[in-house]
Formats: sequence, C-alpha cells, structure tokens
Amino acid sequence: MRLSICCLCTLLGAFILPCQAALRSIGSERQMFFDQSIQGIVESTQNTKLRLNFAQKFESNPVIKRDKPWESSDMRVSWVIYDQRLGKFRMRYSSRGFRTDGRNEKGELIVIGEGKTAEEKPVVCEAFSEDGINWVKPELGLVEYNGSTANNILPDEACYWYFFEDLHDSDPSRRYKAHVREGSYDGYGMRYYAYHSADAYKWVKTQEAPIIDTGEQHGRWGPATMTGWDPIRKTYAAHMENNYHMHSPTHHRRSIGRAESPDGIHWSEPETIITVDDRDYPDTEFYHLPTTTYEGWYIGFLWIFSTTNTTHEPQFIFSRDGINYDRTYREPIIRRGDHGRFDSNSVYALEPIIHNGEIFCYYSGTNWRSPEQLLALGDKATAGIGLARLPLDGFVSFEGARDEFSEITTKSFDFTGKKLLLNMQAALQQWGAEACEVQVEILDGRHAPYEGYTFEDADTLTTTNINHVVTWNGKSDVSSLEGKNVRLKIRFKNAKLYAFQFE
Repeated sequence: MRLSICCLCTLLGAFILPCQAALRSIGSERQMFFDQSIQGIVESTQNTKLRLNFAQKFESNPVIKRDKPWESSDMRVSWVIYDQRLGKFRMRYSSRGFRTDGRNEKGELIVIGEGKTAEEKPVVCEAFSEDGINWVKPELGLVEYNGSTANNILPDEACYWYFFEDLHDSDPSRRYKAHVREGSYDGYGMRYYAYHSADAYKWVKTQEAPIIDTGEQHGRWGPATMTGWDPIRKTYAAHMENNYHMHSPTHHRRSIGRAESPDGIHWSEPETIITVDDRDYPDTEFYHLPTTTYEGWYIGFLWIFSTTNTTHEPQFIFSRDGINYDRTYREPIIRRGDHGRFDSNSVYALEPIIHNGEIFCYYSGTNWRSPEQLLALGDKATAGIGLARLPLDGFVSFEGARDEFSEITTKSFDFTGKKLLLNMQAALQQWGAEACEVQVEILDGRHAPYEGYTFEDADTLTTTNINHVVTWNGKSDVSSLEGKNVRLKIRFKNAKLYAFQFE
C-alpha cells in the first residue's frame, strides 16, 4: 500500500508540475480576443460570440481627389507609411493612364521629361498628411510638366513600388530600402535588385548582382512584397506568389509564400505558407499578403481573388509565428462598394497602419478587373484611393447582448503592472439610448474572486475608451496581484470588447 501511494503521489506530482509551469505569463502585453484557438486567452463565454468588424470607409472617399492635370481617372495607391523620420503620413500613388486630353491650350501634346508625352507616360506622385485623412500634394520640383516643375510628380528613378522605411538599420543613408523588379514572372527571367536611400528620392544600388533571380535560383518567386524587418523573428521577410505567378507546373493556383534574409540581400528558398482549403470557393486564389506586426502578432490582409467574377477583397488573418496563419474570419474586412462606386469590383488593401488610437487601412479600389469589364465600362472605368478605419484593436470583438448580460472568462495567467486597462466600445449607436454596462472581476486559479476585486466591488464602465482604467470601489491598483495566478471575468451588455492590458 505504501508503495502504491508513493507511486500515485509521484504520478500526480509529474502531472501537476507541468501544469504549473504552463501558466501563461502575459507581462504587460496587450491581449486581443480574436484568437479562438486553444492558444487563445479566453477560456469560456456566455451569451456572446466573436464577430469580425468591417472597416468603416471614409465618408469622402476617394481620399486622394483627382484635381491635377497630370492625374487620370485611374489612380492607385502603391505605398503608405507613417514616416517616423518626417513625423507624418507619406503616400506614393500612381496615375496609370493620362486623360485623352493630355494637351495644352494650343492643342500641343504635353511633354513630361525625356520627351515622353502625357498620353503615353503614367506617373507616380507623392502626398503627405498630418492626420492620415487630409492630404497635401507638395510641389516637389523634381519633374517638368508642361514647362513647370511645380508638381508632385516623382522622377522615374524614385518611383520604386516595393520599398519600406527600415528602422532596424542604424545607417541613415539606408533609411529606406527598395527592391526593383526586372523581367517577367514566368519562372525564367524575373530578377529583383536591392537599392537604398536616405530620403526615398535619391537611390543607390546596393549591389550589382540581383538578390533574386528566377533564372538561376529562388525559382518559384512571383510578384512579391518585401515586408521589411520582422521584429518578432528578427529577420528581413518577403511574401510572394510562390508559384511563378500562376505558372507552376504542379499547382496552378496562386498561393502565398514567405522567404527570409538576415541582411535583405541573401534570401532563403520560399516556403509556401497559405493555400486554399475546403472552406474556400473552388475559384479562390491568393494574390497578395501585406502584413504588419502588432503586440506580438502578425496582422495581415490576404487578397482573395475570385477568378470567376474577377473580384478582389481583403481578408483579415493573423499569426503568432509568421508561418501559420489563422483564417477564422472569412468575410472581407473591407467590403467592395455598391454598384457605380470606384471600388465596386476590387479592393486591393495595403498593410494596416496602427497610429494614434486608430487603424488606418488604405486601398486601391477599382470598378473593373477583366478586359471584358474594361471594354464594357468604356469611359466609366475608374480606379481610386480609398481609406477605411477601425478603432484600435478593433478587428474582432465580443459583443454584449442588448437586454441581458454576457460574460467572458479568461484562462489563467500572471501579469506585470499596476492598472488594468480595457479597450471597449459602447454600442449606443447600434441599439439606441440604452447605456452600456461593463464590470470586471479578478479570480484566482480556482475561479474564486480575490477580495476587493469582486463584481460587488467593481465600478461600472459605461463609455467608449481604448484604455479604460478598471476600478473597484474607486481604486485601480492591482499591484498586490502581480505575479499571482489570476483570471479575468468580464460581465457586459450593450458593448463591444476589443482587448485588455496591464500597465
């Protein structure tokens, strides 16, 4: 009997110790609710579900208006960042085909540098914004148009599409990195060359040899985006169509691959990371994957290409490791516009920009995709630059019921911090004048409330705030629970819950 008891205790100890070691430590990292997998932070829910939130389009879209003679009805955004060096938003956009009236008042063809006329030469332009909404088109003085350089047109040598601001590189002369493509995506002649610049106007070729050459190596690379420095995996990264741009002999649908580089020059062989599955329509292909990193997550907008009706829409996806992406939410996060709108056919979204308590989602929208659509629309064919926005952490939320309380309970964790912050939205606009109510209880590992942090002690939150300070009897200090095994139990109605964080 003694031997049996000893063996039983040994077995129980072997079971308990790993469980104790598995307690998750969240520190002061922001905790989003969108992960429904076994790794997610939420343990149980009552009377609530996670819902995808559609990005709300700017009411005055297109955000860049066609108001210059060198701009056409086909305007598309190629690049937007919040430029840390300049302290403002910075955009590059193209005008792909000039108006057919590219002539001056005398009927003469307007010339734009190097003897090329406005009828035959597209342009890339630059714009700046303090708030991401109101854009200024500066007089760059770099290109002559109709006898004047008072315009925002960029010279050919500054018109690289695939570039990024590299905050990882301490050399100011390499602040911006570009990767310039030559050749076609047929698996035999496409090459990428590396360039760098201090200001994104004057570029220097980093080396003479191509960094990617499909004729000799890296053969599956199709259209690619260099995502820049990956702060999670500590490497430079790129996403591409990992199948010769649909010319793969074994897989005839576009898929997404990832390659990595320690220096931005020497690249690994691409690894396919996203392919279609049983939940996708049979005509689904993946055209592009712009991503950003935020609070330990990779956040991406996967371009869903429907080959039957030739439409594009972005799908919100996320990952912890940059390789295994979760596609739980299959609806488009930015929906196509109504019939007649500039974005009624396709929405080509850039990576989200998280800035000043909001998520900015810029995109190119078109009302055509196929040659047949272009021919049918004629002069009504158009493309424009749109903006859609979400509140901070607002990709997905738990929604409280209207007339009764909902609850979520998290898994056990320990934290670092003195205050608990809750990102929530009062759903008054959706349900009328009823006030929202949100309270938080802090439990121990056995689901028993800690003294002083019960629902009876909890003060009620009733307003929208991205960083609501949670209080109990008017006090916010939770430092006495720091390092302990805790859970959160949140009771709410008429509200959306996005995230929480200890500060």
